[in-house]
Amino acid sequence: MAQVYSLNAVGYINTIIPPGFSIFANQLNTTNNNISPMLDSQFLGGAFDGVQIYKFKNGSGFTTITVDSLNDPFPYDQTVATNTTLNPGEAAFIHNPYTTNLTITFVGTVLTGTVNTTNGVGFNLASDPIPKAGRLTTDLGMPEVDGSQIYIFNLTNINQGPAGYAIYSGDSLNTPPYDLGGSTGTNKEPAVVVGEGYWYKAVNTPFIWSQNFSVN
Repeated sequence: MAQVYSLNAVGYINTIIPPGFSIFANQLNTTNNNISPMLDSQFLGGAFDGVQIYKFKNGSGFTTITVDSLNDPFPYDQTVATNTTLNPGEAAFIHNPYTTNLTITFVGTVLTGTVNTTNGVGFNLASDPIPKAGRLTTDLGMPEVDGSQIYIFNLTNINQGPAGYAIYSGDSLNTPPYDLGGSTGTNKEPAVVVGEGYWYKAVNTPFIWSQNFSVN
């Protein structure tokens, strides 16, 4: 989904946005991680016209941003875009209305040291705040919580569940500690690529993921 170019802790990520819906994430920190100004310059040329970004906030639903380069000088509703974050650790749906891939470039700094991610009780659009790929628990170190659920979205995978989701439930009795689609003992585990987000459903208490990361 993405190509990563980095020198030490500073670099950029080219995130591929396929046709249709997908969940994408910004995994580099900048001085301002709001949609505007972060993506203004890329959306002004017209190539992204009609693209829509859907940012979800637990308790208040979706905020929708529609790209329109004719909306001078900003290619969308500026008030909404400047109040909509896409911080490392967050994610959003994006809809590409075209038949070919689009590429969004994020520029910034890889978070290092102690990096904390918190997801509130209920549904959250989330991501690893650090640009890494792999299995969420085995490779990336995300804590497993029994009863929590992770929804990986991919409309092109016919082996996934309803509406393109593969649904993993935390189950410490399994190795790795997940059930896929409610089937006990399947021993499957959710995995992501760089630039990809997912739904995380936290149960009972907020979910906290603390990582200690160094680029060296």
